[in-house]
Amino acid sequence: MKAQLLHNGPYLHALGWLQHDYRVVARTLGEAWQGTDNPVVFDGAGAYALRPGPRLPDDLPPAVARGSGVARSRSAAKSTVYAAMVGKCLLQTLAASHIDGQRLGVAIAATSDTTGISLEFETVGVRDGWHRTDTMLLPSSIPSAITTQTSAVFDTHAAAIAFDDGARGMCAALEYAYLSFLHGRADAFLVIGADEICPVHAQALEALGDGRPRVSGAAGMVLTRAPLAASEHWQLAICAQAAAGEAIELPGDWDDAARLAINLPNAMNNLTAALLPLAMQQLLSGATQRALLLFNMDSAGGSRFVLGLQRRA
Repeated sequence: MKAQLLHNGPYLHALGWLQHDYRVVARTLGEAWQGTDNPVVFDGAGAYALRPGPRLPDDLPPAVARGSGVARSRSAAKSTVYAAMVGKCLLQTLAASHIDGQRLGVAIAATSDTTGISLEFETVGVRDGWHRTDTMLLPSSIPSAITTQTSAVFDTHAAAIAFDDGARGMCAALEYAYLSFLHGRADAFLVIGADEICPVHAQALEALGDGRPRVSGAAGMVLTRAPLAASEHWQLAICAQAAAGEAIELPGDWDDAARLAINLPNAMNNLTAALLPLAMQQLLSGATQRALLLFNMDSAGGSRFVLGLQRRA
């Protein structure tokens, strides 16, 4: 298949991610994206590894949960708290632009976001009786809870949509944001990937012999319909996917684009949602005019997804 250039693709305004000490790094435009505080390192050939150093603690401190702004945060999934923290910091990069919350959407891709909550609720119900369950857990066990709860924190109203399936869900979230801009439904979009290492998922991955790095936390970006400042910008120009065995033909003038590949070699996309913004930060920190992010997703039958960005004056 031939990859078509997007018509009026969205502009990348900011990137942000959660660090091991619950601080959020948020950067806007150009040189500011460079740095070594990205928690994941990509080798460019498809593999990735966690940067040496501390990890997020297994137990979420109550003060951190409350500070996220999530209502009833003690009963919310950790990934919801992570996404709220990253989103709040990213929104600060839009403060000077005065974008109305009615014109600002939220799209979040998450894995394991409701598993821990659902397991806790249902285990108590089955073992001890449903009258002994914490009813506050039930709303947080719904797959769309992460966007419902975080959009209330952000006070955004253009859209609030959740995607599953890790990095693949992030690609779908980018497509959704682009279509919202194309049809005039929003002026800016928060696109966030949130991953939570749930014990039951960790046990399942170990039983399957899954040895890939397990990213816990959140990372995201701000996309805008139009540039927000009179400077150079990165614009999303290609968003293409292909089924197993199908090649993606890129426009000829993209042959010299900087490239970064990510291979997801096994049967699950769990714990890969936050990879896309982190990979984008590393890719753009060394790119000049064009950049390609290549996802090889064997978990979806060998399908591939390609994102292309180009610098605009």
